Amino acid sequence: MKKEFMAVILGYDENAYGFGRVFYEKYGIVPIALTTTILEVCKFTKILDVLVDQKLHDQEHLMQVLEELASKLKKEYEKLILIPCSDLYMEMISKGSDRLTAYENDFIDYELLKSFNDKISFYSMCEKYDLPYPRTIVVTPNDYKENMKKVDFSYPLILKPNNSNSYEYLHSSFDEKEKVYFIDDEDQLLSKIEAIYNSSYQKELLIQEFVSGDDTNMRVLNVYSDKFGKVQVMSLGEPILEEYHPSTFGNYAAIISIEGVIPLMNKIKAFLEDIKFKGAANFDIKLDEKTGEYYLFEINPRPGRSSYFTTCAGASIQDAYVRDLIYGNLTPTIGNDREVLWLNVPLYIIKKYVKKGNILEKVKKLKKRKEIYHTLRYAKDNSWKRKFIVCLQYARKIHYYPKYFLEKK
Repeated sequence: MKKEFMAVILGYDENAYGFGRVFYEKYGIVPIALTTTILEVCKFTKILDVLVDQKLHDQEHLMQVLEELASKLKKEYEKLILIPCSDLYMEMISKGSDRLTAYENDFIDYELLKSFNDKISFYSMCEKYDLPYPRTIVVTPNDYKENMKKVDFSYPLILKPNNSNSYEYLHSSFDEKEKVYFIDDEDQLLSKIEAIYNSSYQKELLIQEFVSGDDTNMRVLNVYSDKFGKVQVMSLGEPILEEYHPSTFGNYAAIISIEGVIPLMNKIKAFLEDIKFKGAANFDIKLDEKTGEYYLFEINPRPGRSSYFTTCAGASIQDAYVRDLIYGNLTPTIGNDREVLWLNVPLYIIKKYVKKGNILEKVKKLKKRKEIYHTLRYAKDNSWKRKFIVCLQYARKIHYYPKYFLEKK
C-alpha cells in the first residue's frame, strides 16, 4: 500500500527548515529539499532529505528534475505537494506549471506572478482595490534627473529597485549594494541612483515616501488560499526587529503574533479572492507612526521566510498545504488565536536593540509564559553538530548587529 503523501521543498533556508519541522512533527514525514548548495543554517538535520543539484536554477533542468522525481515518488506515495521557498523557484514553477501536473498544487498564473513581482504593476492593483501604499515616483536611466524634481515628500525617503529579486538586480555589482536604501538628502539620492545605473542594472528604481516608525511599526501578513481561490488562513505578525546584515537586510529577525483581525486584512482577503489567487502569499505592511494608517509595501506570492511563526500562533501556513491539497479538510482560520514571540536571533539582541518599553514588556511576558519559538532550535533535531551550527549562526548575529544596525526614525 502506498503512503499518503510526500512534500518536495525547493530551497534550503530557514523557511525550508520550518516546513520540514512542521511536516516531521505533525505527519511523521521527512520532506525532500532540492537545493543548489547546502546552506549552513540547515546542516546536519534529520528532518529534511537534502538533494543537491547545482543546475537547479536552469529552467529546463529544474522541470526535468521535478518530473523525474515525481515519477519516482508516485510509486511510493499517493499524493505529492511542491513548496517553493524563494522568489526564483516560485517564478520557475509558475512558468513551467503545465509540466507539474503530478503535484497537487494549482500554481499561480505566470502573468499574475509577474505583476506581483513588479512593484509598479502591484501598486496599480492597489489603486484598483483601494489598498493603501506609500507615495512613489518611478525613475529610469533616461529620466532620473528630471523625475527627481517631482519628489514632493520630505527626507528621509526610500530608494529601491522595482524588483529587488529580479535577475538584473541580483546579478548587478556596485559598492554598498542593498535591497533597500534609506536616503537622507538630495545629494545622497543622486549619488546612489548614479551608482546603481553605472552598474549593469538598467531597470526602474522607485523613490518612495518613508512611512514613519521603526521596525516595530512593520506588520507581516501570511495568507493561504485554497484550491478554489478562497482565503482560508490569515496570520498577522508584528515584526519587532529586522535583519541588518547587507545580505539579509530587511528580513524579519523577530515577530510577535497579533491575535484576531484588523480591517486591512478584510480588504486583502477580498482582493485575493477577486483575482482567484491560490496558495501561500505574504504581505509587507507598515503602520505609520504619525498618522496611524497602514500602507502595503509588497506581496510575495510564496510562503514568507518567517512563516514558521504562523504555526506557533495557531494559523499555520505549513499545515494549510496539507489540509488543503492532501486531505481536503482545510477550514477557515482567519487570524491568530494566541500571542507568541518568534525569533531568528538570540533574545539578547532583542533586549539590546528594541527600544520601545511596551514591546519589551510583551517580550518579558512571553518569556515568562514560555511562548518564545525559534525555527532553527528544535529539540527533536538536536545533535551536537546541529547545536553547534545554530549557536554559530546566533553568535555571528551578535557580532554583526553593532556594525550594521540602523536606527530608523
